[in-house]
Amino acid sequence: MPDDELSLKVKPASIARDVDWLPAVENRGEGVFLVFDAAAIETWAHKPSVLARAGSIKAGFDEWLRGHPGSKRTFPGTPYYMLHTFAHLLMTAISLDCGYPASSLRERIYALDATVSSGGRRFGILIYTGSSDAEGTLGGLVEAARRISSFVRKALELAALCANDPICAHHAPGAHDHAPLHGAACHGCVLVPETSCEQRNEFLDRALVVA
Repeated sequence: MPDDELSLKVKPASIARDVDWLPAVENRGEGVFLVFDAAAIETWAHKPSVLARAGSIKAGFDEWLRGHPGSKRTFPGTPYYMLHTFAHLLMTAISLDCGYPASSLRERIYALDATVSSGGRRFGILIYTGSSDAEGTLGGLVEAARRISSFVRKALELAALCANDPICAHHAPGAHDHAPLHGAACHGCVLVPETSCEQRNEFLDRALVVA
């Protein structure tokens, strides 16, 4: 066998001590950003039904944390659970119409406890897609933004009923639970492809959306 029969003819790159460039990729995409009335969410968060549900999901998180003592995760708060779940429902509603598969959509949830310079909390949802080729510029999300009210209504309809109800609707996180970071959430209603979710399909509760 000749010595160079399997040679790939590849030369190693020289490693510079003072690199003045970084590898990068240019993405093209589009998205829909929704801003929520902070006062309305604060009022919602103090409803008796929401407070009762908040105690249940907080207990589930505490139970999960006891089983993961090295974790640095913190409880994101009831508004985050609600907005995160609503984002999943909205992605599902939009994906049925916008031309993008559900796995191509992504989310960003803005529901932080930290105050901003203008005062008060800010709440928002970004649904977007991005790609290094032209697949991120089909225009479907731009068109969805023009009809966002119809998609919001569709998302709320999806939240009202699940194919796995009443089991899904009655689920509350507890000790030895298989999903301590979930309230009413399953693959029949709010779970999406994990590549689309910023929390790996955790911190979800459909009951808070319709509370």
